[in-house]
Parts: sequence; structure tokens; C-alpha cells
Amino acid sequence: MKKILGITASVLLLAAFFACFTATPSEAKTTRLRLATHYNTSHPGYASLERIAKEIETKTKGELKIKIYPSSQLGDYTVTYQDLMKGAVDMALIPIPSEYDSKLEMNFIPYLVAGYQDLPKVFGPKSYFSTTYGQVHDKLGVKLMGIYVEGLIGIAYTKLPANYKNAAAKKASKVRAPAIEVYNLVVNDMGFGATTIPYSDLYSSLQTGVCDGAIGLTPQLAYSDFRDVIKHYVCYNIFAENIGYFTSKKTFAKLTPEQQKIVTEAFSKEANNSYKVAEKLDKKAIDDLKKYGVKVETLNAKEMKAYVDKVRKVTWPKLTKNIGADTLKKLTDSVK
Repeated sequence: MKKILGITASVLLLAAFFACFTATPSEAKTTRLRLATHYNTSHPGYASLERIAKEIETKTKGELKIKIYPSSQLGDYTVTYQDLMKGAVDMALIPIPSEYDSKLEMNFIPYLVAGYQDLPKVFGPKSYFSTTYGQVHDKLGVKLMGIYVEGLIGIAYTKLPANYKNAAAKKASKVRAPAIEVYNLVVNDMGFGATTIPYSDLYSSLQTGVCDGAIGLTPQLAYSDFRDVIKHYVCYNIFAENIGYFTSKKTFAKLTPEQQKIVTEAFSKEANNSYKVAEKLDKKAIDDLKKYGVKVETLNAKEMKAYVDKVRKVTWPKLTKNIGADTLKKLTDSVK
């Protein structure tokens, strides 16, 4: 019996020994990573993740393979962010929850950019925004890899106020804002009456006249979700709709220096690309809105400057409570 057991053990050891030599190098070295996003597979943001995953796998020669989980399959963005902190999710492209640090509301500053031309300067990897924002995430165990900009936000209307172009005028319009303080502040400071309505109720609220308009919609979202109910869209370009590319610090620390470089460059390239794509996608959506019968209005340079100047003068000082006076000053100084 002892001889049989000894022979069996020897056979198993030999099998294991030869298995090591027959396994391909890529199989032996491959690290599989999970990347979560709330976007569905038809969204341009998802396409950017496919390009990132392909580039990382190619340049690491298969040492890193990334599986993408779209449509919040691993949980909504708040859950995903928690999992990034714990290392349960390796990478993500998600909206940024602010409950962990009020300074994370930096990305909600109105007219932080005055137009598409400002996106690289404000959100680029060496900008004050990205550097400071990255430090806040870093303390939470999350590494900011880049800012993805989807587009610029205007106001969609069922009823267009007569003085909508006049920054100094009081408008007789109820404009829906999400339950985020800065949105309500800026709507009121622009001369509208702000009313908080959940996104899930927005379509019916516009349809039934509970509100006359809504802030928080890029031209792309206005077309995809609300073209049947809105009559006008004004390109105020108040906010840059942005979210973040992230990796878990725990995951990033396990990578080799060369792998870290490849991952960083892949995300950075797509973040920079989003600044160009955002304008193209917004323009296409504006054309689609017009073809559908929605009247799209733009402001001339003087009218736009009046809104930018008013919001920066009146609304910005009100944001110190959450962002901090020193951080807000340095941030706003950097974009003036």
C-alpha cells in the first residue's frame, strides 16, 4: 500500500511539473481585471473602454486582460466607488459620488469652462483641477486616471421664456434641477425659478407642466430621452457633464512599473480624446434635435459672456461651504 501511495504521489508530482512547462507563458502571467461602468454597450463611453482594454492587453502582451461590465452590472456608481476603495473592483468609468468628501463637488462648478475650447486646459492631467481632484480621490484609496467629458449642459424647455437670452432679467419659468445644491443655486442666479424634481419624474413633469424646463441635459440626453416632450433647447453650456476613469489603488499597486505606465497612458489618451468627441457628439445631437422639430437656440458671444460673468461673480462665492474657500479660489483663478 505504501509503495502504491508513493508511486501515485510521484506521478502527481511529475504531472504538475510537466504542466508548468506545457502552460503557455501568457496563461502563467495573465492578470484578469474587472472594469465597471454605468454606460450601456451602445454609448461612446463604453466604446472608449473597449479601446482602453484592447490597448492595455496588446501592449502588455496579454499579461493584463480586462473584462468590462456595462449597465451597472456590478452595482450603481456609489457601490462601484466603494468597491474601488476596497479593491473589489479594479477599474471604472462612473459618475463621482460626493458623500465621501465634499470637495468632490468640484466637478459641479458652473461655467468652470466657458466652452469646448477650455476642456483640455481645465480637465487635462496637469491642470489644477485634475491634480487637486486626484489628491482627494487618492486619500480614499482610488486613483483618478482621467476625466471623461460627455458634453456641455444647457436648458431644455416646453415653454421658452421671452427674455431667456438676458442674464440680468428675471424669467417667469420653473426650471427643474436635480437634488444637488449648486444646480438650484445657478438656476436661481440665472434668473429662473428652481424646482427640485427626481430624474425619474422629469419626463412626466415636463409633459404635465409641473415645470417649464430642465437643467442637467446635454444635447445628447435631450435628444435621446426627451425629444418627444420638449419644444426648445438653449445651449447655455453651464456645466461640463463629466465623470471619472478610475483604478483601485490596491490594484494599481500590484502592477509592475511598466504595466502602470501602459495603463496610465491608455486612460489618459481616451480622456483627452473625449474633449474632442464631446463637441462632435453635441453638434450631432443638436442637428438631430432640429431635424426632429425641436428649436435649438444659441447665445452670441456678448450674451454668453454676460451669463458666465454673472454666475462666476454671484454663484461661485456660494460654493465655499463644500469645496473650501482656498481650493475654490485657486481653482477658479486657474480658469479665469
